[in-house]
Amino acid sequence: MKTNQIILVTLIISCFTCLPVKSYGQKDKVILAVFAHPDDEQSVSPVLVKYAEAGARVYVAIVTDGRFGFASHFATKDPDSLVSIRAMEMNCVTTVLGINEPIMFGLQDQFRMREGMDTLTNQYITTRNKLISLFKELQPDVIITWGPSGLTGHPDHRMVSDIVTEVFSMKHWSKPTNLFYTELSSGSITENRYGLITVDSAFLNVRIKVTANQISKARKAWNCHKSQYTKEITDELQSLFWTSQKGIAYFRSYLNANKRITDLLKFD
Repeated sequence: MKTNQIILVTLIISCFTCLPVKSYGQKDKVILAVFAHPDDEQSVSPVLVKYAEAGARVYVAIVTDGRFGFASHFATKDPDSLVSIRAMEMNCVTTVLGINEPIMFGLQDQFRMREGMDTLTNQYITTRNKLISLFKELQPDVIITWGPSGLTGHPDHRMVSDIVTEVFSMKHWSKPTNLFYTELSSGSITENRYGLITVDSAFLNVRIKVTANQISKARKAWNCHKSQYTKEITDELQSLFWTSQKGIAYFRSYLNANKRITDLLKFD
């Protein structure tokens, strides 16, 4: 191979392996949020904006395809069509938030639980294996999911929380990392017709301040989920999640339950 060809090949390899990325501080940091359905990421979206703006590489992994998330205001009632629509909505969300493209596991909504325990167990194992591979690939510094309640009590939410926690705690991963459960503070919600499950603020040792601009960007991203929400419902939920919380995102740390934390990337 000629010298100029060798140089060209070297440059091509460098383009793929050494893509320029912003850094959070002096080291590149990775945040991975894992949720069950397309639209679940909205529970932490201003926080994702905050860290993306700070230079962290932010990813959202969605476990199910959302095929049974039919809403009365939306015309599509075909599950396969809804899967495609919701995938496009997630791409819209990540673009607006300024984070990496969504990672879609593509498991069937409700984990095919109607087909019996064997099928449900296989879905559990598949999710577990996909998460193990993703942890190895991304090597996240921070992992975000729900606490045991799944925020709404939804079985899919609870299952994802359980599996993420299991995979996180199964070993010491390749670099220091931490798991954070996103929660709502008890007493902060005056009208709760959506049945959101809250946690006593005494247990919420992680409090992340988000700005009005970050909340505004998250609100625009919420508009992407047109198959799930009307403007009126989005406005109401936005108020429940952020206005009522006074711009504070509450979490519980899996590893540092007794330490007050104000920055997800400075926990050790």
